[in-house]
Amino acid sequence: MPNPKTISEIPYQQLPLKGQFSVFDLGGFKNELTSLPHTHDLFEIIWFTKAKGTHVVDFVNYELKDDLLFFLRPGQVHQVLDSKREGHVIVFTEKFYFSNKHDRASQFDLTSLFDYSQEYAPVHIRDEAANALQGLLELMYAETAGVDAKYSRSILKNYLNAFLLTVEREKQGNAANTLPRVKTQFDNRVVQLRHIPEQHFRQEHQAGFYAEAVSLTPKRLSEITKEAVGKTVTEMLHDRLVLEAKRQLAYSQRSVKEICYELGFEDPAYFSRFFRNHTGYAPHDFRDAMFK
Repeated sequence: MPNPKTISEIPYQQLPLKGQFSVFDLGGFKNELTSLPHTHDLFEIIWFTKAKGTHVVDFVNYELKDDLLFFLRPGQVHQVLDSKREGHVIVFTEKFYFSNKHDRASQFDLTSLFDYSQEYAPVHIRDEAANALQGLLELMYAETAGVDAKYSRSILKNYLNAFLLTVEREKQGNAANTLPRVKTQFDNRVVQLRHIPEQHFRQEHQAGFYAEAVSLTPKRLSEITKEAVGKTVTEMLHDRLVLEAKRQLAYSQRSVKEICYELGFEDPAYFSRFFRNHTGYAPHDFRDAMFK
């Protein structure tokens, strides 16, 4: 593994971006960061049409296979350890997709495919769906062709929505999908909750804060999230705290005490118990294991 870096210094890989949206050939894009843990500040869809090797996403190894799609949110850490890869990449900013409140109410809910509050998993695409997705990609390539980055945002969003909806349908029909049986249409308050913890999870560890933000009682909000994503609000928060702790233990030189305080814990001993209960490792042991 590379030398540890502070969490803010996890290598940031610059991706080809025309304005707020881009689509490009996966095989033609590679640099020194590709095989190292790195992050992006964009939504990223990676379609491995032909691939062998491993894709590591937030500490989990996924064997690469043909016609496998990964959906990455801004800030997720990943790396590609491969001997062969062909495919396509779609990247876009949140501003591109959600420019106003009307968009948030009417567009495809990104929570369904990009949310890591569920057990993360790539989506395998069968031949019929692959043909449909390829056609949509060709339309995206055509719309973004040229060097002046001028394109119709509305047209691209419609192509992207059709792409996402096709993958969502494929995901639900995928016999190999091992995700819990949960709702695919999310309560709008769950969609709101996707944004709130990212802003506050370091400071606010109580479900009541998030329930108040969406005008519900903690009990009712947990019932809704349990039905929608298979987890209570508290479980979702704990998962996010554990993930951030793992990232900092793996990629920073901060002490366990410093990480504890940054994540809003007042007692390092309690933080260590919390981390061990959720991972099976003490923080120091997890860090040691990452660098063996």
